[in-house]
Amino acid sequence: MNQISGKVTFDPYECPEGRLITACSHLVDRFVPDCERITLPAKHVGGGSVSFEKKPLVARPPNRPRRRFLSFRPATVKQQRTEKTFIDFRRNVPQNWAHFLNNHLPILFVIAQHGGFDPSQILVVLPGSTPDHICRAAELFGIETLCTDTAVQGGAFDFEVSPWTGIRAIRSEWARLPFVGVALDSAGIRDGVQGALPEKAFISRRKTRRLENEATVEAFLTQRGFTKVYPEELSVSDQFKLFEQAEQIVSIHGAALAPLLYRSRASRLESLIELFPCGHMTDVYRVMCHQVGCKWIGVRGKIKPEHVRPAYDLTKPFLKYSLQSFEIDLQSLEVAMEMV
Repeated sequence: MNQISGKVTFDPYECPEGRLITACSHLVDRFVPDCERITLPAKHVGGGSVSFEKKPLVARPPNRPRRRFLSFRPATVKQQRTEKTFIDFRRNVPQNWAHFLNNHLPILFVIAQHGGFDPSQILVVLPGSTPDHICRAAELFGIETLCTDTAVQGGAFDFEVSPWTGIRAIRSEWARLPFVGVALDSAGIRDGVQGALPEKAFISRRKTRRLENEATVEAFLTQRGFTKVYPEELSVSDQFKLFEQAEQIVSIHGAALAPLLYRSRASRLESLIELFPCGHMTDVYRVMCHQVGCKWIGVRGKIKPEHVRPAYDLTKPFLKYSLQSFEIDLQSLEVAMEMV
């Protein structure tokens, strides 16, 4: 692979208005409770750039602890050399597989596209504590990973993304580059064969951000033909296939929605209803749905007393209750299903 460098710039993305349904309450009428049908404003996703250069590099993990005591011996740094060209994704660490699938891999894809090589030629360096399912997701695309907390030396792609969140405006196009489709076709993700996965899926969570009334919501959805799935019980390939084979998905907001970015134009998926706790309102997958051609509507869980004061403090983000369990009002879910 010869000396390669370049810069990719991309324009902002404009996502149209969306709809959000709230739990039934007296906040709309003091005598007659009802659900609020909120119109979310159009979303402007700013553009940006990715610059890259292939060069000899000693890539060190971020936040290496400093030496606490003075020593007259030269400092030694553990290192390993690789003959394969690598890219260090230990900056902006992929904290879960959504970050890896939706941020890091698309960056690799666009660098490969403009560099004129296949992503499988690159060794992806990740933190030593990276979960196995992230590595298996890389394998799905034929990409080798190295999980280590030591320095790595060799020929590497050094890159800069400005701003980091700017790739949200363009990453759906990077996920449609030809070699991405080839990899997913080879893995049988897009073979069109309807397997054991449900046509209507309810994606739930067990630990953080779980539904306090999950059994009630599950019974409601089961009556309408939905099957509950926990993503951790599915193989990596089945998690991708779910977004090809299912026609409707109701899901708690979370990393399980990451394969949505790779939805093909032949996918059966028509709509996503996204369930939110009040402490974690975000438009990431709303924008993504619009980019990949899928209908979206949000349903917000019930407000808890501790939410009220910080929700109206406009001087700082409302982050404290992001992983809190929550309750979904069935009437709001029914309204969303009728609207979508």
